Amino acid sequence: MKYKAFFCDFDGTIFAADHTISERNIAAVRDYRARGGKFFVATGRLFSSIRPHLATLGLTDGEVIVYQGGGIFDIASGKPIWVRNIAVADAVECLQRLERDPRQNVQLVYIDDRCYSSADHPAVQMFCKICNIPCTIVGRKLSEYVAERGDDPTKVLAIAEPDDALAISTEYIPVFDGRLSFTRSQKFLIEFTAYGLNKGEAVRAVCEKHGLSRDEIICMGDADNDISMIEYAGLGIAVLNAMDTTKAHADVVGVSNNHDAVAWVVDNYCGD
Repeated sequence: MKYKAFFCDFDGTIFAADHTISERNIAAVRDYRARGGKFFVATGRLFSSIRPHLATLGLTDGEVIVYQGGGIFDIASGKPIWVRNIAVADAVECLQRLERDPRQNVQLVYIDDRCYSSADHPAVQMFCKICNIPCTIVGRKLSEYVAERGDDPTKVLAIAEPDDALAISTEYIPVFDGRLSFTRSQKFLIEFTAYGLNKGEAVRAVCEKHGLSRDEIICMGDADNDISMIEYAGLGIAVLNAMDTTKAHADVVGVSNNHDAVAWVVDNYCGD
């Protein structure tokens, strides 16, 4: 088998637009693993959010990459193997800037694998429904809550209109250079993590643990946050529904997340 491991984004890639995993994708993952391949999910989600979906795919052991590469968890034990957080001072400064930004945006923060927001905004409800996670509403500015709590967050998120999300992420880069990394996991969702973290570096770490070279792996995704791992892989694939920026970095553009993208890769590139 040329490609011994397959790293795959979840939302927009494995997950279809109707928020389901197709039976064909489930069967393809199980077939690939039965033939000796290693299948890993690399997501921006909380571990508690992705774990039930891993079970659906038959992934009850091994590693999963979460928080856009900010964490790697052991699936069986549910414990983090490695997590790197944002310094609380940087998170507070970022949240304060977002709260003052004239472009409308809604902020969330992850701390200890839990989600927090200032108010029960419709955008928060939508996000948490898709991720199937609870969100603690703190009832005041999120920057104040994080500062008072004093715990380093894993991730800061902002939901905004697509054009505003792109502008915010672009404009904030020089302000937080050396302190925070920025990416979009959806056109409307900006994600802030500790500087230098991305899915590509997390994939590299997992590969080193398993003795895999980059030429032996496939990485597939749909958004800007997937570019780093797509570029790292021996074969980088963008789904058909991917952002144009993501497609530009891929070796191959496959079928969409609504047409069994994982199974398409296994059928076409993961033969013996």
